[in-house]
Formats: sequence, C-alpha cells, structure tokens
Amino acid sequence: MTASDAIKVLLADDHTMFREGLREMLATDEEVRLVGEAGNGSEAIALAGEEEPDVVVLDVEMPGMAVADVLEGLLGLSPAPRVLIVSMYDSPRLVRDLLGRGASGYLVKSASLEELLTAVRQAVHSPRGRGGENVILAVPRAVLERAKGEDGGGLSRREQEILLLAARGRSNRQIADTLHISEATVKRHLANVYQKMGVGSRGEATQRALSEGWITASDLTRDNGG
Repeated sequence: MTASDAIKVLLADDHTMFREGLREMLATDEEVRLVGEAGNGSEAIALAGEEEPDVVVLDVEMPGMAVADVLEGLLGLSPAPRVLIVSMYDSPRLVRDLLGRGASGYLVKSASLEELLTAVRQAVHSPRGRGGENVILAVPRAVLERAKGEDGGGLSRREQEILLLAARGRSNRQIADTLHISEATVKRHLANVYQKMGVGSRGEATQRALSEGWITASDLTRDNGG
C-alpha cells in the first residue's frame, strides 16, 4: 500500500501524552497515515480543513469549544471527515447524543489498539451523514443498553425487546415463544410501539430505531438464530 492509499487520520486531544500514545499505536499499521495533531477544537477544525483527513479522532473534552460544536464544524467541512469520539466517560446520554449528531463512533480511552484501528477502518467505510451505521466499540454493553433505554421514544423495556426481535425478522409467534408471552400480547405491544413511534410497519419502526440510535446494525445480527 502506498502512502496516498493510506487512511488519513487527524488526532484532536489536548493531552500531549495521550496524543503521543495514539500516534504510536497508529504508526504500527501501514494502512493508516497520521496527517496532523490538534490541541483544541478550533485548531482541529482548521487543520481538518487544510489536511482533509478521512477520520478525525476527537477527544470529547477539550478547551475552548464544546464537543458538539467541534463535531458540527468538522462535519460541515467539504469533504467532511468521519469523526470518532474518544472519552474517559461512558455516559449513555453522551454516547447517544454524539452519535445522533453524526459521529461515526464512540470509544472509551481504554480501547485497545485493535479496537481503535478497527473503528478507524469501519468509519471510513460507513455511510455518511446522520442515521448511518455507527461504529460503537469499547463501550460496555450495559452502557449501550442504558443509552437505548433512557430515550427509546418512550417505549417500555418490554416494547424495546419486542421491537428488537421484530427488527431481526422474527415472526409474532417466534417473538412470543422467545419472551414466553402470547401472540396477542406481542400484537398489542407492537401496536403500541407503532403508535408511539409514529410509524405503520416493522420496516419503518426498524429504520426509525436505527436512525435514532436505539438499536444498532450489529444488534440486528446478534443472536439471530434463536
């Protein structure tokens, strides 16, 4: 692979030691090329505009600008980079908010080299724009569940369970057998789900749930054979 073919990455973090660590990690992969480092949000946006990175690895907390404003500035560039958020925090609301604003992924700073590099590669190949497939790595599963459950369109926990199974293509009978409830109960819950979400079908409900971040693409294939 030539240098021009490598994935161009920009690091944005105000902690020099952390940037140095990321730099060393990224240098181990010939598919990735570091094109710049920024210590604050405005510098990250300006540098991204000059270097046109494929991916910006963005710290959630830097001096000057709020991370949401930095994210908006980066995504407003042309061409816009994919943005991977890195953070010490695994707040469900923060995860959901930033993914909903267009970030391509969210990693806690304890992420391994393999997880970071996988996230960078997947971010490059993920659809652009809000509502695309998000890369969610190195975030505890319990946090993801809370992120979905805290603002799941007002759905109850049982309704969210049924929505996920329906999104996986399960029939009413299969959902009923999985949850040990009757088909009539499944139908009633699905009717409530459609009403709360303002949709009229399983397909519409699935697309809305994906776009809002209540479920992820990986959720659709996990445990799908039961």
